[in-house]
This record gives sequence, structure tokens and C-alpha cells, in this order.
Amino acid sequence: MAEGDNVEDPDIVYAQHFIECELCSNIVSLHCTVCKVSLCGECIGAHVNAKPTQEHNIVSFKLRASIPILPPCTSHKNEKCNLLCTKCQIPVCVNCITLQHKAHPAIKLEDKCKQKSLEIEMESESLENNVCKNLEDTIAKMQKELDEVHVKYEKMQTAVTDHGRKWHNEVDRTVQKFSEEIKSMENRDITLLEKQIEESKALLRALRVHCKEVKKFANSLDLKDILDYQLRKETSHRFNFSLTMPSFTPTKIKENKMFETFGNLFSQIPLQVKSFASKQETIRKLCSRSTVCKSVETSVDNICNLVCVNDNTVWLNGESNTMICFKDTGVEIERHIAKLGIKPTNLAITRQGDLIYAIYDSWHSCVYIITNGKTKELITFVDWKPIGVCCTADDKFLVSMESKDETQVKIARFSGSEIIQEIQYDDHHQPLYEAGKYYILVEENKNLDVCASDPNKNEVVVTNKNGAFRWRYKGNLQTGKFESFSPSFICSDSHSQLLVMDTDNECVHLLDMDGVFITYITHPNIHGIGAMSLDRSGRLWIANYKGGQINVFKYLQ
Repeated sequence: MAEGDNVEDPDIVYAQHFIECELCSNIVSLHCTVCKVSLCGECIGAHVNAKPTQEHNIVSFKLRASIPILPPCTSHKNEKCNLLCTKCQIPVCVNCITLQHKAHPAIKLEDKCKQKSLEIEMESESLENNVCKNLEDTIAKMQKELDEVHVKYEKMQTAVTDHGRKWHNEVDRTVQKFSEEIKSMENRDITLLEKQIEESKALLRALRVHCKEVKKFANSLDLKDILDYQLRKETSHRFNFSLTMPSFTPTKIKENKMFETFGNLFSQIPLQVKSFASKQETIRKLCSRSTVCKSVETSVDNICNLVCVNDNTVWLNGESNTMICFKDTGVEIERHIAKLGIKPTNLAITRQGDLIYAIYDSWHSCVYIITNGKTKELITFVDWKPIGVCCTADDKFLVSMESKDETQVKIARFSGSEIIQEIQYDDHHQPLYEAGKYYILVEENKNLDVCASDPNKNEVVVTNKNGAFRWRYKGNLQTGKFESFSPSFICSDSHSQLLVMDTDNECVHLLDMDGVFITYITHPNIHGIGAMSLDRSGRLWIANYKGGQINVFKYLQ
């Protein structure tokens, strides 16, 4: 299984890869820093003509990462902010200095951001050198003490057995009771320790992902983002984990009170694990900071599906048969009516930017693709109906489908219109997914796992790429924060972390690639979740079901 850290960074262009123009299939040579679109020389005119009223800044594709992105002025249209008003602590343009901020002291925005970038980098290094290193050392100590617990329990068992030989016939029965109790305690303690180690490892991976993103943030060319970044006051946390080993203390024999007087079993491991788990909340807080970077108002109420085309364009549909494409300014740029007038069950985007949608009714069950404005039938179903669809890294399709009699659910992998794999049962031939009134949506993780959101069983079910069961996630209910869990939309980010929408609690669960809970993504702007998707920059777009509002979040910082 591929590790999350080995997933290819989309910002790195390898020599053997050819980056295609976003308007045609030619190799890119230029980049519009305003629209964040990569183009070939032949398509520059078409790009500019498509947005004649908008400012454009065309640079060489190789230089796109070296040019600072100045924030637009909120007071003067078409002006960029290259200064910082030190009195008001906001970016301003030249016109602002002569008008609203006249006589206010100002400095160059780039100079201020260079200083803040250094502070952000120092914060990242502090997290890496202090928190990550300390947690790594603690995990190593926990692993060592886990081995000692195994040895200690073996010694306890030997002591109990030796003591039992002195107790004749009745002792044999009592020894059996104590042996069972020891095994139960050992299973409990070992399970707790193993789970704690796995959670700590997952948090360490998540924290390193976080540090990587923070460090990347320090080198961001978007100066407004750097200014908005809130530095942490504390980035040093110490962890200490030490176990008091379980023990057995024999007692003198008292007639007719065999079990009570045979001895005492003692272990503080559950309490110590619980105490250490509470300290892990500091790491969860470090990994759970999310900020709204944009709010988009659309004309669509009751948003049911949403999928990002790129960083500033999104397709969505409501409780109707119409799919609409919006810019992040809220401007509608395209719309299509689903074939046969049927409301789409799910939307997806191919790597080439083509829209995929699934429909079904009692007569028709199909998956369609829209290319260059033309709709083509991609997959036709006879005894099954498609309820979820996603595009894979190798340009194939995963489709979750329910039998027409609504008794079975399976996930199929398609190459074109041909089924090349079916995932339905575990190793014991038990159904992996449960049919019901809710749609089971599917997503391919970056490590190629097949991830399904099953609201009929209130769990996330994950198999490897070959269809072998890996793990289930049932909502982290043991923490007591929430009493229920209802998964819906599911996304995979560039670090192979899973984001799972929880409609019961109006939040998103962030999971490690192995199903270990990391943190919750919550925000006051999230209410009545309708749909969600990730854009190419790793920002999370969450649409509220009512009102037509979409909020764009940065959660990896």
C-alpha cells in the first residue's frame, strides 16, 4: 500500500510529464497569474477574449511560481495592493494612500510579507523539531513498553499458575477463572496500547502533513494569504508516557473463598492510556484549524451535488434535472439538462475537465459524459442503477450501484463501458455495503484504496484496489462529542487523507489513510450541509443545502 507522503505533489513537474494546455491538448508555455490558467501560445487570444473585461497577466509557464500575487484592492477596481497601511494593518493600493489612507504610514507589502514568511517558517520548524520529535520519541517508548507488557503478563500468568498448584482440586477451577480474567485484561490493555500507538502514529503523520503545508504556506506567493495567517503563540508541547506494569499478588488461602482470596490483579494501563489520549487533543487542535477563504452565492437552492472543475469553477445541481456551472464569483457560465429530464444522482469530473453524471428511473439507468458541450452515453445498466460515480487516477470509473429490487449494493470499476472489477463481499462472503434509502457514494483515495460512504449502516467502508476489505470507520462515537454519525460525500486529498461529510452533525471528519480519526472540520458557516468537493489546490468547497451558498475552506494550515 502506498504511503500518503509518497503521493505525487501536483506542483512538481517531472521531466517525463507533459503538461497540457487547459483549453486544448498542446503543451503549455504560458500562464495567466490572475486566472491561474496554464495555456499554450495559440490559446492566449481565446483566453483573453473570453474575459475581455478582466485584467490578465500572462507570464512564462516556468516563471509562474516566482511572481508574487498581489491582492486586489477592495476599494479601487482593477488596482492591486502593493502597500500595507501600518496604521490600519490592511493592504492598500496607491490610490488608497492618496485618499482613504492619506497621511497614514505605509510600507511595501512584499517587505512585510517577507518578514511574516520568516515567522511562519520558524513556526513550522518549531512544530517539526519540538512537537513531532517529542511525539515520535513517545511512540517509540510506548512501543517498547508494549513489548514489556507482553512479558509482564506472561510472568503474571506463570505466577498465578505456580500459586495454583498449591490449591488442590478447588484451586484448578479458581485458576481457570483468573486465567480468563488475565487474558481479558491483557486483550483490553494490549488493544488500548496498540490503538494508542496507531492513533499517535496517525497524528504524527497528520502533523507532518500539517507542517509541510504550513512550510509551503510560508513560501506562498499569495501575499494576502500570508498576511491573514494567524501565528500560534505556542508550538512546543511535551509528551510523557510511562506505564505502571500490571501485577499479580497472591494471598493466603481462605477456605470457601477461593476466588476472593486467591490473589489480586492490578493494571493502571487503561487510566494511563486515557490520560495520554487527553493530551493528544493539543495535536488535534493543531491539525484542525480551518478558515473560510471565499463564499460563493449561487442561484441554486437545495444543492444536492457539487464537484470542482478547477480552483475557480464548480458544477452543481439541486432538486431538479439541471446541472449548472458557476465561477467563484457566483456568475453562471454554463448549464445542461440531464438526459430524459431525470435528476442526476451524482456528479464527477474527469482529469480532462469533462462532466460525468449518473441518472436512473424505472426505465433508464445510465452514466453520461459531457465533452465540449455535447452529451454522450457512457455506461448503460440493465439490472442495476448507478447511485455514485468517481473518476480514477488512470482515467477509469468507479460506480456504486444498487440492484433494481433494492436488496444489493456493489461497486464496479469500468474501463469505458466495460466492467473490469466488482467489489461486493468481504473474505467471509458477507456484504460490504447495505442497501437502503440513502445513496452510497464512492471515492478513490490517492493510495488507490476504494472508499465508500454508507449512510445506510452509518459507516465508511474501505477496500484496497483489489477489493480486499481494509477497515471501517463508524464516526469516532467513543469520544462522546457526537451521539450519531451519518456519512455522505467523501473526498481524498493529496496526502491520502479522507474527508467525510457528517450530515447529522454539520461537520467533516478528517481521517488518516488507515481510518484513524484525526480531527473535525467545523465552522459557523457550515449549516445544513448539501454537498462538498476538493479543488486542485486542496481547498474544501462545502455547499449548504438551503440558500445556494458555497463556502471555500483552507483546512491544512
